[in-house]
Amino acid sequence: MTTPVQQKIRDKKRTPEQIADMVQSGDWINHGSTGGDSTVCTEAVARRLGPGSGQLRNIEFWMYAMFYPHPELQQIDPNQEYHTIHEFFFFPWNRKARDTHNVTDWAQWGWAYGMHAHHYRFARSEKEKRGMDWWFNAVTPPDEHGYFNMSYGTNNSNIFRQTARKIVFEVRPDYPWAEGGRYNTIHIDDIDYWVEVDCERYRWPQVNERAIRPSPVEQQIAKNVMQIMRNRDVIQLGIGSLPSACVAALADSGFRDLGIHTEMLNFGLMRLIESGQVTNAYKTLDRGRSVWTFAFPVDVKRYYETIHRNQALAAYDIDYTNNLNVLTRIDNMISINNCVAVDLLGQISTGFYEKRPISSSGGFFQFHVFAAQSRGGRGVAAMTSRSKHGTSRIVPFLPEGSTVDVPAQFANYICTEFGMVNLRGLSGYERASAIISIAHPDDREWLEREARENGLLPPKFPVSMLPAEGGGRRYPSCEERRNYKVSMGSTVWGYDWDQGYQTGK
Repeated sequence: MTTPVQQKIRDKKRTPEQIADMVQSGDWINHGSTGGDSTVCTEAVARRLGPGSGQLRNIEFWMYAMFYPHPELQQIDPNQEYHTIHEFFFFPWNRKARDTHNVTDWAQWGWAYGMHAHHYRFARSEKEKRGMDWWFNAVTPPDEHGYFNMSYGTNNSNIFRQTARKIVFEVRPDYPWAEGGRYNTIHIDDIDYWVEVDCERYRWPQVNERAIRPSPVEQQIAKNVMQIMRNRDVIQLGIGSLPSACVAALADSGFRDLGIHTEMLNFGLMRLIESGQVTNAYKTLDRGRSVWTFAFPVDVKRYYETIHRNQALAAYDIDYTNNLNVLTRIDNMISINNCVAVDLLGQISTGFYEKRPISSSGGFFQFHVFAAQSRGGRGVAAMTSRSKHGTSRIVPFLPEGSTVDVPAQFANYICTEFGMVNLRGLSGYERASAIISIAHPDDREWLEREARENGLLPPKFPVSMLPAEGGGRRYPSCEERRNYKVSMGSTVWGYDWDQGYQTGK
């Protein structure tokens, strides 16, 4: 006997071609939440692009870290005459389109006050008045109650559901059911259509993460970061090989009772969980559970087996994982992320450098700044001292056409293979001196000369080299600041970590 819910599910099933036939020229399409990339519907729409009668033109795709490459868009309309892409986080394929054809829009996302800031103009309580015409998103098959699970793409889904007139789910049996958290499911009543995805044909790009080995330089950077880590730290790691190197260093260092509160769940963090080093036993929020909001399943089997119905994980929306008020409440939070460049003022750039999009800010700002506001919190911006082109990543001033992703006054730890410095509380002279000390040795003379010529170092007065972390009463160690919380009111110092209560002010 067919239940009412089962009947609704049957009635709302369509093919990708039927969805594409409903799309009209001039429509705006949200391509999906990060980790929930559309495949079949976007491809079906791409096939209809062109100048002829019945074809589509002026289609605008809004994408948020599109990991699935969609070669058909570049093959059918490489110069974007009939469609345009607004991309908020570049991967190599859309960066190549930008470099080759000077197409593909770019913008920051995840900036200081969150994703709702980017979507407030699209959101309406009345569905027919919403700014997006379509939202395509990959999900799990529905359960017996009619709920779809957002799986790898929980992060922006609660926002996107409020912005689109028509919602189409692309059902993928290879997507695991991610336990919440919050806002990780959507009911059949709240969508318009769903389509099936052939997961063999539309496979996620696969990467052998087990074979990735950090370079000696990355290993040294990770070793430097370990100097300010302790048992019971709560970790956030960004994307890239440098954070992965830190995972290997964490395993070697033998830290215990670690916690996880991250934007991206990746292979390295899953390794830590499996090793037993992560227990989440001392987290001040979400105790006992690793919190995350999206993942790229570049090893489908491994990610499925780790995430599916795993009660030790909690998938939250991005307005929880990246929320400044949440991050400041997580004691001993440490955020470790890549950056592109740092200047001698302490300004950090990650997304757009020297007139070229690199990726985007993502969660860098929130985690670097607000994790460091928690009791015992630290934000680490990590980079190699030189780029792959041999240019210094530490520069006197950020060049024209570069974004400032973290303003100087918010910068915390900066780390290269030559050391790590804490910029918090330093004067201009001290700051420039500290940053120069971790530049490549062959770049330091040039940087010091530029600093003196531009007033960032005194022309005559000697500024002694800053001591390392814990180098005296004027430069306290991370351990000495473990009970220190940056606060708008009184500073709380005493805390009993075993009992979990405040011991004094």
